[in-house]
Amino acid sequence: MYDDNFARYKILPMIAGTYNNPRNCLQNTFKNYTFITQTTVGCDFINNDKCSGFVAVSNDDKAVIIAFQGSITAMQIMLEGYETVFDEKEKFLGGGKVSRYFYISWSLVWNGGLRDGYFTAKNLYPNYEVWVTGHSLGGSMAAIAAANIVYHNYTQNDNIKLITFGEPRTGDKDFALSIDQKIGYAYRVVHSHDPIPHLPLRDMLGYIHHKGEIFYDNNMSQGSPFTVCSSIDDNKQCSDKYINFNIFDHLFYFKDITLFGKLNCKQ
Repeated sequence: MYDDNFARYKILPMIAGTYNNPRNCLQNTFKNYTFITQTTVGCDFINNDKCSGFVAVSNDDKAVIIAFQGSITAMQIMLEGYETVFDEKEKFLGGGKVSRYFYISWSLVWNGGLRDGYFTAKNLYPNYEVWVTGHSLGGSMAAIAAANIVYHNYTQNDNIKLITFGEPRTGDKDFALSIDQKIGYAYRVVHSHDPIPHLPLRDMLGYIHHKGEIFYDNNMSQGSPFTVCSSIDDNKQCSDKYINFNIFDHLFYFKDITLFGKLNCKQ
């Protein structure tokens, strides 16, 4: 079941940490943690943008954490949109097809060091839960990572938690169903008028969301209500009721994400 406190006080700092020094956010979030590794690679050849993620362990929570950084520049967001619309989808072993841009970005980070970091952590703590998270582009990378981990039986289906902020549509219906059927704890947090979760447009080129939208139609302050949306994709009771969007809602999930990271996640 979705837990606001978990998303607000455990997941948000991990996402914010991807935009700065994750060690500082770990230190200010967990009493007993282990930083495993961070991987940063070039993920497009036009604007020299970077994709990044890290692996850490919260011993208090008995959890291995994998967090992916979101889009950094406006040009990177434009490239994501362009390549998602005009490139062929990439076949995903776990089921269905996903955006080629998202897949390549995940693959470069995963194979560039994050996979080894994950196995280092799991070998040290084989019984720990696995938390996978990310914002924006990082949300799509997190969804692919979680599906990959479950497909290869790197952890049990009921031992993994996937939670993303402002995740765009990552893949087709079969990919969405693979997450819905194989990952019991999977949630997409969406903030009010955030435009990114609506891209690519619903059913455009076959893209569709996996289940688990959690919709905050407010400023996301402590105690704010939220709606647990049951549909496989957006519905009129949740984020799909809006046609006017605000990019600032994409940057603000509980807090200004990048600013929170720069402040080392001090609550």
